[in-house]
Amino acid sequence: MLLFSLTTLLVLLPTIVSAAIFPPDTKVKMLDPKGFRKVMKSNRTSVVAFVAPWCGHCQRMAPEYSKAAQNLSPLIPFYAVDCDAELNKRLCAEQSFQTLVQGVQGFPTLKVFPRGGRTEPEPYDSNERTSGKFIRWASRSVPNNVKALPHIHDIPAWLDKTSDLPRVILLNKDKKFPLLWQVLANNYGKKMAFGHHTDPNGAFAVSLGFPATVEGKTSKVIVYLPGSSVPILYEGMTKYEPLTKFFRSILDGSADILQTSPEQSVRDEL
Repeated sequence: MLLFSLTTLLVLLPTIVSAAIFPPDTKVKMLDPKGFRKVMKSNRTSVVAFVAPWCGHCQRMAPEYSKAAQNLSPLIPFYAVDCDAELNKRLCAEQSFQTLVQGVQGFPTLKVFPRGGRTEPEPYDSNERTSGKFIRWASRSVPNNVKALPHIHDIPAWLDKTSDLPRVILLNKDKKFPLLWQVLANNYGKKMAFGHHTDPNGAFAVSLGFPATVEGKTSKVIVYLPGSSVPILYEGMTKYEPLTKFFRSILDGSADILQTSPEQSVRDEL
């Protein structure tokens, strides 16, 4: 029993030591090669730090990296790979032509993957390793697949052009759309079409038969199913997890959507 416990400890030690450079409540998730492959199959923008537990720069960076992970969670996930662990050495190797090898030549090495493994990663090339820098770098790396619809007359043409897909339009008072909307548009790639229209007074929403404000807020998500010109008002929470769950239900056909008239709406009860 003692031998088994000691062996188990030795196997787990690299992960324990690596995880220890990050705060106990960190949002940073440790990856092994299997986990890394899973992340690369996703279309999400993610950040990966290749670290070594003995590296002083890694230890000093860890709290700032964790702050950035906390700030951007759950929009942009932050990961780390312990390159000192035997299991990960091939993944972190300096010289190899294997698909998974990241060419890590020093620690820490940070890379952002804008669309998982579908596009080339972008390295972090600054010596200033602060949470603010990490946040700006990661946020700017999210591909922009949102169609800006500044004028009301722009909307019908866009709806017609993308009629083979589910279409969702964010209405808000701002001239720019939030990172949340950009992240969702990237996550769903070519499966859904995302638009944005500035509607500060709710005039466009009213023209569709919806209230100008919902619970005092002018921000709304309008849904159009494939091939349909009937607008549907989403009334769930406009946060990452509820919207992700709702959009997934649209794509798999399980969404509880009423589409008989513009006055009717959809509630996220899934």
